[in-house]
Amino acid sequence: MGLQRVGHVVLKMRDLDKAKHFYRDILGMEITDEREGFGVFFRFSDYHHDLAVFKVSDGAAAPEADQVGLSHLAIVADGWDTVRAYHAKFVENDIEIVRTVDHGVTRSVYAKDPEGNEVEIYCEVPEVRWQDVDTIIVADPIDMEAAD
Repeated sequence: MGLQRVGHVVLKMRDLDKAKHFYRDILGMEITDEREGFGVFFRFSDYHHDLAVFKVSDGAAAPEADQVGLSHLAIVADGWDTVRAYHAKFVENDIEIVRTVDHGVTRSVYAKDPEGNEVEIYCEVPEVRWQDVDTIIVADPIDMEAAD
Protein backbone atom coordinates (compact mmCIF):
# COMPACT_ATOMS: atom_id res chain seq x y z
CA MET A 1 0.00 0.00 0.00
CA GLY A 2 2.98 2.36 0.51
CA LEU A 3 1.46 4.72 3.09
CA GLN A 4 3.77 5.40 6.03
CA ARG A 5 2.37 7.94 8.51
CA VAL A 6 0.51 11.21 8.90
CA GLY A 7 2.76 13.91 7.45
CA HIS A 8 1.13 17.01 8.90
CA VAL A 9 -2.15 18.49 10.07
CA VAL A 10 -3.67 21.77 8.86
CA LEU A 11 -5.92 23.80 11.14
CA LYS A 12 -8.08 26.75 10.11
CA MET A 13 -7.83 29.78 12.40
CA ARG A 14 -9.05 33.34 12.29
CA ASP A 15 -6.06 34.93 14.04
CA LEU A 16 -2.58 33.93 12.87
CA ASP A 17 -0.87 35.98 15.61
CA LYS A 18 -2.74 34.00 18.28
CA ALA A 19 -1.79 30.81 16.45
CA LYS A 20 1.88 31.82 16.51
CA HIS A 21 1.69 32.66 20.21
CA PHE A 22 0.14 29.30 21.11
CA TYR A 23 2.01 26.93 18.82
CA ARG A 24 5.39 28.72 18.92
CA ASP A 25 5.52 30.42 22.31
CA ILE A 26 3.48 27.99 24.42
CA LEU A 27 4.12 24.63 22.70
CA GLY A 28 7.65 25.46 21.50
CA MET A 29 7.22 24.70 17.81
CA GLU A 30 9.48 26.42 15.30
CA ILE A 31 8.01 28.51 12.49
CA THR A 32 9.40 27.23 9.19
CA ASP A 33 7.43 29.43 6.82
CA GLU A 34 4.90 32.20 7.07
CA ARG A 35 2.77 33.71 4.33
CA GLU A 36 1.04 36.87 5.47
CA GLY A 37 -2.72 36.62 5.31
CA PHE A 38 -2.51 32.96 4.28
CA GLY A 39 -0.85 30.75 6.88
CA VAL A 40 1.95 29.71 9.19
CA PHE A 41 3.91 26.43 9.07
CA PHE A 42 5.31 24.89 12.27
CA ARG A 43 7.64 22.01 13.12
CA PHE A 44 9.16 20.26 16.12
CA SER A 45 12.35 18.86 14.60
CA ASP A 46 14.00 18.84 11.20
CA TYR A 47 10.95 18.00 9.06
CA HIS A 48 9.65 20.82 6.81
CA HIS A 49 6.45 21.10 8.85
CA ASP A 50 4.32 19.08 11.25
CA LEU A 51 1.45 21.55 11.50
CA ALA A 52 0.11 24.35 9.34
CA VAL A 53 -2.43 26.99 10.26
CA PHE A 54 -4.38 28.57 7.43
CA LYS A 55 -6.18 31.89 7.78
CA VAL A 56 -9.96 32.02 7.54
CA SER A 57 -12.15 35.12 7.77
CA ASP A 58 -12.54 36.92 11.06
CA GLY A 59 -16.23 36.03 11.02
CA ALA A 60 -15.68 32.29 10.56
CA ALA A 61 -17.48 30.07 13.06
CA ALA A 62 -15.45 28.58 15.91
CA PRO A 63 -15.12 24.79 16.24
CA GLU A 64 -18.17 23.14 17.81
CA ALA A 65 -18.22 20.02 19.99
CA ASP A 66 -20.91 18.34 17.87
CA GLN A 67 -19.77 18.86 14.30
CA VAL A 68 -18.05 16.86 11.63
CA GLY A 69 -14.30 17.47 11.49
CA LEU A 70 -11.27 17.38 13.71
CA SER A 71 -11.81 16.18 17.28
CA HIS A 72 -8.33 17.02 18.51
CA LEU A 73 -4.68 17.25 17.60
CA ALA A 74 -2.50 14.86 19.66
CA ILE A 75 1.15 15.67 20.36
CA VAL A 76 3.50 13.08 21.85
CA ALA A 77 5.59 14.14 24.84
CA ASP A 78 8.77 12.43 26.02
CA GLY A 79 7.33 11.54 29.41
CA TRP A 80 4.96 12.27 32.27
CA ASP A 81 7.07 15.14 33.62
CA THR A 82 6.64 16.95 30.30
CA VAL A 83 2.87 16.41 30.29
CA ARG A 84 2.71 17.80 33.83
CA ALA A 85 4.90 20.76 32.84
CA TYR A 86 2.55 21.60 29.96
CA HIS A 87 -0.44 21.33 32.28
CA ALA A 88 1.25 23.86 34.57
CA LYS A 89 2.15 26.07 31.60
CA PHE A 90 -1.48 26.02 30.42
CA VAL A 91 -2.68 27.00 33.91
CA GLU A 92 -0.03 29.74 34.15
CA ASN A 93 -1.05 31.18 30.77
CA ASP A 94 -4.83 30.96 31.36
CA ILE A 95 -5.25 28.40 28.59
CA GLU A 96 -8.48 26.44 28.91
CA ILE A 97 -7.86 22.88 30.05
CA VAL A 98 -10.60 20.56 28.83
CA ARG A 99 -9.62 17.46 30.81
CA THR A 100 -6.78 15.30 32.08
CA VAL A 101 -7.01 11.61 31.27
CA ASP A 102 -5.32 8.34 32.13
CA HIS A 103 -5.97 6.18 29.06
CA GLY A 104 -4.17 3.21 30.59
CA VAL A 105 -1.48 3.10 27.91
CA THR A 106 -1.07 6.90 27.76
CA ARG A 107 -1.62 9.90 30.05
CA SER A 108 -2.90 13.16 28.65
CA VAL A 109 -3.81 16.77 29.20
CA TYR A 110 -6.29 18.25 26.73
CA ALA A 111 -6.44 22.02 26.24
CA LYS A 112 -7.88 24.47 23.71
CA ASP A 113 -5.84 26.65 21.42
CA PRO A 114 -6.96 30.30 21.04
CA GLU A 115 -9.56 29.40 18.39
CA GLY A 116 -11.05 26.47 20.33
CA ASN A 117 -9.24 23.60 18.59
CA GLU A 118 -8.57 20.85 21.12
CA VAL A 119 -4.92 19.87 21.59
CA GLU A 120 -3.82 16.78 23.51
CA ILE A 121 -0.34 16.55 25.02
CA TYR A 122 0.29 12.93 25.96
CA CYS A 123 2.96 10.44 26.93
CA GLU A 124 3.19 6.69 26.77
CA VAL A 125 2.98 4.75 30.05
CA PRO A 126 6.23 2.76 29.82
CA GLU A 127 5.16 -0.03 32.16
CA VAL A 128 2.04 -0.76 30.06
CA ARG A 129 2.42 -2.14 26.53
CA TRP A 130 -0.61 -1.27 24.41
CA GLN A 131 -0.16 -4.60 22.61
CA ASP A 132 -0.88 -6.39 25.91
CA VAL A 133 -4.16 -4.70 26.86
CA ASP A 134 -7.67 -5.67 25.82
CA THR A 135 -8.84 -2.13 25.18
CA ILE A 136 -7.21 1.22 24.63
CA ILE A 137 -10.44 3.13 25.23
CA VAL A 138 -9.89 3.87 28.92
CA ALA A 139 -10.59 7.44 30.03
CA ASP A 140 -10.08 7.87 33.76
CA PRO A 141 -9.61 11.46 34.95
CA ILE A 142 -6.27 12.43 36.51
CA ASP A 143 -6.05 14.66 39.56
CA MET A 144 -2.98 16.68 38.50
CA GLU A 145 -2.44 17.98 42.04
CA ALA A 146 -2.21 14.44 43.44
CA ALA A 147 -0.61 12.71 40.43
CA ASP A 148 3.01 11.66 40.57
